[in-house]
Amino acid sequence: MTFEQLSRIRLAHNTAAKSRDDPFLQSENPFGSSEGPPLKLLDVLGILHRRWRWLIVGCISGLTLALSYILLATPLYTSTASILIDTRMNQNLQTQKIVEDTPVDTSLVDSQVQVLSSESIILPVIKSMNLTHDSEFVGPPDALGQQILWWLKGLITTLKQYLALKDDTVVDADALLERTAVETFLKLLSPKREELTYVIDIAFKSEDPNKSARIANAVADTYVAASLEAKYTSTKIASDWLKDRLIELKVQTTDADRALQNYKTANNIVETGRGLLDQQQISDLTSQLISARTATAEAKARLDRIQQISADGIPDATVTDALNNSVITRLRAQYLDAAARAADLTSRVGKAHKAVAMVTDQMDELRKSIRNEERRIADAYSSDYEIAKAREKSLTDSMSELVGEAGTSSQAQVAMRDLESSADTYRNLYNSFLQKFQETIQAQTIPVTDTRIVTKATPALSKSAPKSALALAGGVLLGLFLGGGAAIAREWTAEEFRTHTEVEQITGELCLGILPSVRPNRNLLRRLAPLRSPGPALSENIAEFVLKSPNSRFAETLRNIKILINAARLEHDVKVIGVVSSVAGEGKTTIAANFGTLLAASPGVRTLVIDCDVRQRSLTGILAPDAHEGLIEALANPSRLASFVYHRKQSRLDVLPCVSGKAISNAAELLGSRQMEELLTTARDSYDFIIVEIAPIVPVVDAKAIARFIDSFVFVVEWGRSKRSLVLEALSNSEIIHDRLIGIVLNKADPAALRSIEAYKGKQFRSYYAE
Repeated sequence: MTFEQLSRIRLAHNTAAKSRDDPFLQSENPFGSSEGPPLKLLDVLGILHRRWRWLIVGCISGLTLALSYILLATPLYTSTASILIDTRMNQNLQTQKIVEDTPVDTSLVDSQVQVLSSESIILPVIKSMNLTHDSEFVGPPDALGQQILWWLKGLITTLKQYLALKDDTVVDADALLERTAVETFLKLLSPKREELTYVIDIAFKSEDPNKSARIANAVADTYVAASLEAKYTSTKIASDWLKDRLIELKVQTTDADRALQNYKTANNIVETGRGLLDQQQISDLTSQLISARTATAEAKARLDRIQQISADGIPDATVTDALNNSVITRLRAQYLDAAARAADLTSRVGKAHKAVAMVTDQMDELRKSIRNEERRIADAYSSDYEIAKAREKSLTDSMSELVGEAGTSSQAQVAMRDLESSADTYRNLYNSFLQKFQETIQAQTIPVTDTRIVTKATPALSKSAPKSALALAGGVLLGLFLGGGAAIAREWTAEEFRTHTEVEQITGELCLGILPSVRPNRNLLRRLAPLRSPGPALSENIAEFVLKSPNSRFAETLRNIKILINAARLEHDVKVIGVVSSVAGEGKTTIAANFGTLLAASPGVRTLVIDCDVRQRSLTGILAPDAHEGLIEALANPSRLASFVYHRKQSRLDVLPCVSGKAISNAAELLGSRQMEELLTTARDSYDFIIVEIAPIVPVVDAKAIARFIDSFVFVVEWGRSKRSLVLEALSNSEIIHDRLIGIVLNKADPAALRSIEAYKGKQFRSYYAE
């Protein structure tokens, strides 16, 4: 650790100390909460690794429960019958239905699964198979495990009755048996849809494989019969309703037709095959009027043409009737013959010849005859035109009269259309209901349902429950889960310290390190084996453990504390270092002795260890067991400190023991006296470091009395044993100790558990330590 890192640590802790002095920054609990930090995945794995015995116990417990369940549970056999929901059969038999079938979809199939679990299906099966007198459904079971459960249920029911928690109303015995059988039946019945198909599997469990098959088939048969009965019932209800409705519609249709005919008679409305009479007459007159107007226009055009020809004297002009007239045709033929002879004679004898003149005169006569015949045709055209005009006028007058009459009857026709619409509606409804009624009568005689059995249930060849392999695997998993959960819960709710993070997050103080439990080396144990009382030698070996195992983690952690103290000495005069703990037995004596030994081993460093725990004097017992005088005598004459110091040759450590043959009643006054201050002042002049072991903080007040003479404190907490609340209480009891605290040391850590906690650091981390 560099000096820069040490400075940052000291700055952080000084800031924390200032926040405790500032009333605006001080919280209700200056030391944080006694709850541990949140668990991470690595923490959980570490906990399971450390507490592997809990997993084994949980696994054994789970196996025991699973085996007990397998031995006590009654073997059950499952048989399955399958039914298919299909409406295509009815669709082939009926083209039209009274009520249109609902398409088979997921909701419909799921609804049928619920129907299979209804009492309308279950009760007929129970009654037909007399299951109300079957011990598997209503009586005490035969298997031991089931008998135990039966007895427990009866006991709970009895307790509820005595505690007035259950209604004690008297129930009919047969009804009670029936309800009990239904409840048991429902527990053993398992209808379910086969994935996304229209097939429903009806599974039933029973102690007897033959019985399970019979009951599954009985449920399937009952369901099919119930479906057919439900269809017949619904069809019969529909036919009865249709019959009553037909009677009403027939009366309503007859009344509507009668009202329509009476209205037509009252309003002189006559109908023909093509509609109303007046409408038909108007239609005919319209056609005739159009024809008459066309004929008039044609006659007028012929007359105008013939008059124009006569007036203008157009030669060779003709009209249609002239072309068709036999007289004109004959005259024209003669005219053409005469014209031909005239042309021939002219070419032979010339125009002046008498013969040519005679032929010319004949042609003139023929032309006059043609003109006379055309005038006669014109007179005929004039007569036709007058007749056409007279017919057109007559038709026009008749149309005007009919239109007037139709206008007066239009309101009557509106009401008549309403009556016709009503009569048609009733007539259509009647015909439609009559057709449906006939189809319903036919459907009642067709024994077809939408459901059919596709697979009959057969007796099972092997038991379905309990499944031994699954129960054992589940028991193991449950045991591991419970064991692991208990281990994690134990760590989570633990009141002890095990890691640096827990110490720093809960107390807010720096964790100086974790010291593993120290044990004397094996060579020393072999040498001490012949001795009857090796206790003093063992204690001495542990007190100088840093010399016997200089490369151990224990020694390295104490060196870390030494470095922190040396860093603190750069800012403050730190010579007197107090070693304290919450209660006795946390190892502060061992730490004080070894820390003093470590400091004294440094070249030129004079170190004194003072045993100020005047009540137990453990430090004196392991470092100066042969001393006869010490602290008490030095307090009487502080200037003679050197004469009372016990010097250890191997470690060059000076020890001021506390030797007293009787209990000291005024220990706190003695440690807080002016003589103690003088003694420590004298020691400051002679030594570079003074290590003072002080009595525990919580039981006695000795630490508070001597705290003002101590420069810095090292707080010892036993790993995995000291309660968090006790440590927080000890820190809060003395403000001086808290303000001058260097940090907290976790002591007596279990090496195996410590390796598990620090497994994430890898083997390379532990390779530097020689345990």
